[in-house]
Amino acid sequence: FDTGGLDIKPPNAMLTMKKDMGGAAHALAVASLVMRANLPVRLRVLLPAVENSIDGSAMRPGDVLVARSGKTTEVGNTDAEGRLILSDA
Repeated sequence: FDTGGLDIKPPNAMLTMKKDMGGAAHALAVASLVMRANLPVRLRVLLPAVENSIDGSAMRPGDVLVARSGKTTEVGNTDAEGRLILSDA
C-alpha cells in the first residue's frame, strides 16, 4: 500500500493505492501457475517490494540512497520509491 511516505498522498489518491502492487501480484501468479504446471522452462521472476509508510525510519527528501551497484540517488520526493526499487532490481 503506497501512502507516499513523508510526501504523503491526499486521501482521495490513496483510495486506489492497493492497486499499486497489481503488476507484481500478476507476475507472482503467473510464476506460480508455471511452477504448478511443471512446464519445462527456466523462469526468473524479480519482485522488488518496498514499504512506504511513515515512521521514524522513513526516507526523507534529501536523503541519499546507495543502490546495489554503488550508484547514489538523492530523494527529491518520497513517493518515488517504486522507481528507486525498480532501478535496483
